[in-house]
Amino acid sequence: MSRQASHRDQSNRRPDLTFTPVRNGMDYLDSAVTGLTEGATPPSERHLKYAVLHLQAATEVLLKARLIGEHWSLVYRRVGDADLGKFKRGDFESCNTDETIDRLIKIAQVEIPARSREAIRKLAEDRNALMHYGHTGSAYVIEARATEVLSFLLEFINGELRPMLDRQFQEAFEALSRNTAVTHRPIAASALRERSAVDETMAELRLKLGRIEKLVDKRMKDLSGDLNSLKHRTIHCPDCRQMAFVVNEDGTKTSVSCRFCLCSYESPDVAAVEYFYRIVGKDNGTVTECPVCKVLCLVLGATVATDRHEEIGLCFNCNATYDVSKSDDELMR
Repeated sequence: MSRQASHRDQSNRRPDLTFTPVRNGMDYLDSAVTGLTEGATPPSERHLKYAVLHLQAATEVLLKARLIGEHWSLVYRRVGDADLGKFKRGDFESCNTDETIDRLIKIAQVEIPARSREAIRKLAEDRNALMHYGHTGSAYVIEARATEVLSFLLEFINGELRPMLDRQFQEAFEALSRNTAVTHRPIAASALRERSAVDETMAELRLKLGRIEKLVDKRMKDLSGDLNSLKHRTIHCPDCRQMAFVVNEDGTKTSVSCRFCLCSYESPDVAAVEYFYRIVGKDNGTVTECPVCKVLCLVLGATVATDRHEEIGLCFNCNATYDVSKSDDELMR
């Protein structure tokens, strides 16, 4: 064979499929959210159908990924039949979604609210009807069920799946540093890739979440009880643009996060800069040092939930507020 022909064969070779459970689940999730946010508003029948199918698949796969993180044998339908070789080949019968949830709660001590579990069950029923029998029903009901499950998944990924990947990477990295097992190198690399896939997908999802009408309404309603007492320090999130980003008030320079999309910034000064550029706009305010806590976290031109039309100065580190219409010495708590 000529060198040219050999080069052509190599260039036409298709890549192997490398969808691990986490990557597979995040890919399904991204597809579901795309179906709910792109195209017609509200979603067309076709977009809603595939959003339901892919969201149910994402839920099942991501729940099982967390269960596998506890121990690979737990994902077997009958744990007594567990065989590592067959598991690695995917040659086994896995537990169903309801069994997965039971094991996560009882063995892995994962908190899954009864309301979320019921929403997952209803979504599975919608998926089965759409997939096997055809389905006639209210689009509003199906959309509401889908957004209920999506709301749960966001919390689950942030609170369970992402920390699991952190632990896997840390354990493999520590083993490598002790030079005890070269076999830990691919484990560490895999955990790092998985973590990156989760972070990249979540970043993309945050940009789309604000366009999901039902999810916005539902999540904001669910969050209203917690946010009511925090309105004086709740602002628009730089990522999802919802009025659910709660700034600090203790001056300890701790992380700041959005209650709606769960976007988190490692420090209030980073959050202040992001909010300034993405919400306020560089021509409409500034970021300066707070006279109270002496940290570069005071944003002039911010608006809080208590009055969305009044621009104030707001410190993201200690919650000191500043009347921009008065002199520099007139701070208010």
